[in-house]
Amino acid sequence: MRIHENISDYGRNIYEAVTTILTGMWVTFKTAFFERKVTLQYPSHDVMEGKLKEDVLFDGNNPRPPFELLLGSGQRYKGPLNPRVSERYRGLLGFDDPKCIGCLQCAQICPIDVLTVKAVKIEGRKAKAPVIFRIHYAKCMFCGLCVEACPTDAIFFTRQFEAATFDYRDLIKNFISADERSRRLRLADELQHKKTSDNKENNK
Repeated sequence: MRIHENISDYGRNIYEAVTTILTGMWVTFKTAFFERKVTLQYPSHDVMEGKLKEDVLFDGNNPRPPFELLLGSGQRYKGPLNPRVSERYRGLLGFDDPKCIGCLQCAQICPIDVLTVKAVKIEGRKAKAPVIFRIHYAKCMFCGLCVEACPTDAIFFTRQFEAATFDYRDLIKNFISADERSRRLRLADELQHKKTSDNKENNK
């Protein structure tokens, strides 16, 4: 009797194992071939352009992941979401240096001190020129107050959202290079020196 029960349990275990595997394979097969694709294979799918980044990611050294096209990547995506980031999407903040007049309104209105701005007056530029324009992306809550406050649209939202990094310091973006900052500070000193000299000449 005991031997009969053991054989029965052994057969039942085999049956459950086989049926479970077949059920899982059927679900995968049905999803891959017959149901609409509801998953974008990011980052292989370029959500900025709404297409597969085949030219960049798939070469001889970086082979195509198995079944990726089958499971929802590229042009076969038929899910409920737009495969492309909206044009109105508010991603990371961008900066247009030539438009900046150094008014500091963006830095003053920021509620959490995300922006650091310093500007100087240099020759050849009507308004002040920024020597420091720094954005701390890790602190930013993307409220948009700085964008609204800027009178020249020098600061704006981009559609870029990829900012993941292993180094926290990479989230602090300096838009003015060290060389350009040194050049502008030198020009500012020259302009100040020139003004001082002119005032002395006028006072004589």
